[in-house]
Amino acid sequence: MPKVILHRTIEEILIIAVSIITLATMIPFSVYRFMQGQTYVALFEISGMVAVTFIGYYVWKTRETKIAAIALSSIVLSGLVAINYILGSSMLYWLYPAIVTVYFLNSLKTAFLLSLAVLLGIFPLLLMEKNTIEITSVLTTLLITQIFSHIITFRTAQQHDRLKALADRDGLTGALNRRSLDDRLDILQNLFFRHKRSGGNASSVILFDIDDFKQINDKFGHIEGDQILVRLTDRIQKYIRKTDELYRYGSEEFALIANGANLLKAAELAEKIRELIESAQLSTKTTVTASFGVAEVQNLEKSNRWIERADKALFRAKRAGKNRVFLANAEERTHIYRQLKAN
Repeated sequence: MPKVILHRTIEEILIIAVSIITLATMIPFSVYRFMQGQTYVALFEISGMVAVTFIGYYVWKTRETKIAAIALSSIVLSGLVAINYILGSSMLYWLYPAIVTVYFLNSLKTAFLLSLAVLLGIFPLLLMEKNTIEITSVLTTLLITQIFSHIITFRTAQQHDRLKALADRDGLTGALNRRSLDDRLDILQNLFFRHKRSGGNASSVILFDIDDFKQINDKFGHIEGDQILVRLTDRIQKYIRKTDELYRYGSEEFALIANGANLLKAAELAEKIRELIESAQLSTKTTVTASFGVAEVQNLEKSNRWIERADKALFRAKRAGKNRVFLANAEERTHIYRQLKAN
């Protein structure tokens, strides 16, 4: 039985790390509260630690991060505001690193709203305990922390998106590249492994390449071949669902991930794309066709094995005469129309 490796995302690692750091920070203070006889304050902090521990464990088990990030941020910020009301405004300085952390964990909009809620929540306490100069100083520095956290996070996100686009896209066609495909297949394998009992997260990969592409390049030139690849990518991108993903797998070979599609649904999609390519007039000099291999995700299977099954189906389609669709693990040539009618 192959070993299934679950790769943690940056978001998961951040939430789990923040949960651990929060616990490590709070435990000494809670012990100190008990020693000083501040039992109610210590119990309040312990309840916060229980909540933080639960969130960290929840992310570890489910790998769901969006709601967990909001919950963790809300607990930390509201807890700090409450502690300031209980113990006095001497704990205000903890709000600064908390606001920065919230921006790391959440979207810009969510982080902005949570940070703004902190400013509004702490304002009545400042009115009770501080003079005008002190109130202005605290609010100004908190606001500056929020503004700079917002700007830095926004710029970082922009740069990340630019670098990701350069790293993940094929320079000629604009389709996602081979490295992106490998990463995505690993993720889908992990999702299927985690949710296999519920029967969800079934996906299929459609592998296809242009028939006799070498002859097209040799006869009409590489510029014509490149234009065919660009036109093909454009037509398919406009045809498929937004949830599906197109990758350039090799020179004239492409892979399409049909998210949420079982083998039969993916086969139907592959047949429609085959017809689209055949009738699209991708070149004024020759007819362009493509052959397809389709494979559905399987449990306890490494991603390279998944793509290998699709590749073998594609090879059988080529050997059987090209311009057709074959399914992985099928012993005989698959006739898509007949199979669809039978089902």
